[in-house]
Amino acid sequence: MLASQLPKEEVRGGYPRRFAVAIKRGVKPTTVVNLGITAEIPYTGDILNTQDMVRAASNKKKARATFVKDKVPAPALYLTPGAVSESDLPVIGRTSYHKGGEGFWFCKTLAAVRRAAKAGATHFLEFIPDTREYRVHTFIKRKHRKPDKRKPESYVSIKISEKTWQGKGRPNPDEPQKNHGFGWVFLGPNKRRKEELDVVRYAAKQAIASLGMDFGAVDVMYRVRTKRPFVLEVNSTPSLSDEQADTCEVYAGRIVKTIKED
Repeated sequence: MLASQLPKEEVRGGYPRRFAVAIKRGVKPTTVVNLGITAEIPYTGDILNTQDMVRAASNKKKARATFVKDKVPAPALYLTPGAVSESDLPVIGRTSYHKGGEGFWFCKTLAAVRRAAKAGATHFLEFIPDTREYRVHTFIKRKHRKPDKRKPESYVSIKISEKTWQGKGRPNPDEPQKNHGFGWVFLGPNKRRKEELDVVRYAAKQAIASLGMDFGAVDVMYRVRTKRPFVLEVNSTPSLSDEQADTCEVYAGRIVKTIKED
């Protein structure tokens, strides 16, 4: 939860409880920037990423169903274990709410699909092999904040990173997850073609527009062989705490630019 008070152009951070105390003490922020909070807060003013926007991204099953409806490029979605056929295998089982590598099942057989469903998987995704994975931080343009129906052109990409192997030796070819715990970290794209990055950025904008959010960190896979992007999910709580990265500064600059009065 961030609160900004203009014209000082000051951006302050704080947890919801601390924010509520500040409001009770008479603090009157010009704008509140909501970092992943769905609970109600004692504030009725301007909010970047309202609670409804965060909810739209937090329920991954519903968000992915929205991607299908709006034709956002994404892995094929199976809403029930019975929807998965032998020819669809392998698939990835996921829970509706998850973060990082939680709620993840790599299913190579229909029996594994059924076991994943019993263990908590609420939906399944097509497994896309041989991909690069990007995270695209995407933000609404100030002049497009008001329109109800947003388009990809309503957004700007403020930062893009690529998952890069930094572990010991070589990555395990049988491990489909590219998570930090397995040795993968987000770094700047290394000598990637502009055309590839443009395709990835546009897919991220499609995803954000589909959910109607003000900003988010969009995870996008790119398959070099087919030159196709696949949106995985939108994160409403971008990681801003990495002291080795400039993500926090990039967001702070964009926030001020978005809410600054002419």
